Amino acid sequence: MNPEPINPIPGNRQPARRLISMGVIFGLGLLVLLGGLVWHQLINSAQYEDKEAYQTYRRIIKEGARGNIFDRNGVLLAGNQPLFSVGVYLNELRAQFRERYQELKELDSSQFPDDDLSLSWRARTQIMQEMLDLVGSILGRDLELDIGSFQSHFHRRLILPYELCGNLSQNEYAVLIEQLPPESPIQIFSEPVRYYPFGSVGSHVIGYVRKSDPESIKIDSGSFGEIRTLNVKRQEGVTGLEKSLNAQLSGGIGWEVWSIDTLGFQVAMVDSLEPEKGSDLHTTLDIDLQIIGEAALQDKKGAIAAIDVQTGEVLALVTKPNYDLNQLSPVLSQETYDEIESSGAWLNRATQGHYPPGSTFKVITALAALKDQSYRPELEIYCGPHYTVGDRAYPENRTRGHGYIDLVRSLAVSSNVYFYQLGLNTGIASIAAQSRLLGLGSPTEVELPFESTRTLVPDREWKKESGRGPWVLGDTVNVSIGQGDLLVTPLQMARMTAAVAQRSEYLPVTILKGKNTSFPPRKELALSSVRFDPIIKGMRECVEYGTGTSMQISGLSIAAKTGTAQVFPGGIEENLAWVIAFAPVENPQIAVAVVIEDIESSDPIYGGSTAGPVAKAVIEAYFDK
Repeated sequence: MNPEPINPIPGNRQPARRLISMGVIFGLGLLVLLGGLVWHQLINSAQYEDKEAYQTYRRIIKEGARGNIFDRNGVLLAGNQPLFSVGVYLNELRAQFRERYQELKELDSSQFPDDDLSLSWRARTQIMQEMLDLVGSILGRDLELDIGSFQSHFHRRLILPYELCGNLSQNEYAVLIEQLPPESPIQIFSEPVRYYPFGSVGSHVIGYVRKSDPESIKIDSGSFGEIRTLNVKRQEGVTGLEKSLNAQLSGGIGWEVWSIDTLGFQVAMVDSLEPEKGSDLHTTLDIDLQIIGEAALQDKKGAIAAIDVQTGEVLALVTKPNYDLNQLSPVLSQETYDEIESSGAWLNRATQGHYPPGSTFKVITALAALKDQSYRPELEIYCGPHYTVGDRAYPENRTRGHGYIDLVRSLAVSSNVYFYQLGLNTGIASIAAQSRLLGLGSPTEVELPFESTRTLVPDREWKKESGRGPWVLGDTVNVSIGQGDLLVTPLQMARMTAAVAQRSEYLPVTILKGKNTSFPPRKELALSSVRFDPIIKGMRECVEYGTGTSMQISGLSIAAKTGTAQVFPGGIEENLAWVIAFAPVENPQIAVAVVIEDIESSDPIYGGSTAGPVAKAVIEAYFDK
């Protein structure tokens, strides 16, 4: 008898299905976890490595020393010297911080000052003040801890040494080296800062630097990924060549990479790159001429520009008053700034001062007139005590006038009346055009910052556009003798003089050695020698018997033109003493322009007697070398 088959109980199928469903869910969950593990450990691992590096490493940026600045003969004008400071790495004080903390915990809190410092910070500040007291006792200084500065450093720049005392003198440095205990955590640090061997000489040309706020510096992250970087303040040019050639002079960037612990203290240096020194700069300046020029100006307000006629190289660029560059390095104090500001010494008068050129401009009026073939320079014109235009009498520079004179003599004695008439006959359009051909009215583009762009050669169109009414004959009369709205810089006038010496229309100038290795291509003046020679003869006779006799140098032929211009600052009339000159006449080598401001109204100044001797000193020094 066969047993009956046992039918499965319908209710027993449900648990099996649940087990299968749970297995599927578990399997899917496991796949998700495995996928996430693969994603985070393999695919996206770099992101976490970067985060780990950001927490574990710190990069400290280091700047290389700035390049040196030299004159044309290799004499150092701006270099570097070490600036010493004393400081301490805070990680070397951790044991002392902990010991002091334990000591303070055992004290009655009523003994503490009523402030917000925690025990940890109280321990740190006490230790730091003791470090300062030690340094102060050696240096004879009273040093007090700036708690706010210390806390900020601790939180933000813990890996860097904390400065206890900066700007040490050589003597203080030596004393600290001798007297600091060998086991002291206090260290002496040095960094290169700017040093100017000649102090105030050439201050406006050389310029100075300051510590600029750190900027984000892009560097190759290397094997450490994106890590936190501590930028230091960099030296940045503010004026002069230090500013205009800052990129060339700036030192290269280096760094140190340190591993740190969880609190931010450094553990060990793991990588480094030494910074490179900036490139040196060789200028066309002759420091000997610069010194002579500044000595010749003495305490007067004014400027000198001297140019090599053959190359357009700037030999000297003097501005007075000036300032000692070493008083601005490593930092410019408010007191020093105020002194320079009150004396008006910030202005580089050679490139930023704009002045009416006075009678030195008569050379340009004559050049413009000579281009008109109908003008005969040998004919004499009567020059009385004044010349009337409309209802106004324009005075001569001599009470009784000069009588009948030609172009050569008019230049030698600087007759106003002759040039009133010559300017009216020539016309403002021709005079303005000739001025611009010689570079007036536009910057020289010398490699210095902040050169004035406000110089001006006025004409009919300018006056109309400026809303000052129509051009009148009196405007032409004024411009003909270098007055009116004419504005020039001393460097522009020196460039103009050099161009006249070379009988060219335009002369590029430079202050960088090697840029103009030979005289650059130039366009000759559209004048024959016969037409041009009266100008040179008149300038030469200016020195021989005219208004420039103060410039005579035995054995040297000099061509010059003096001038005395009037300005009205604050409505008060003051004179400007001008002279332009080049030498020797037969083979021009140097061109000079000098302007001196009349700062003492009771002591009137004139081009020949005031500016002439200054130009003579520079020219004489040039040929003595």
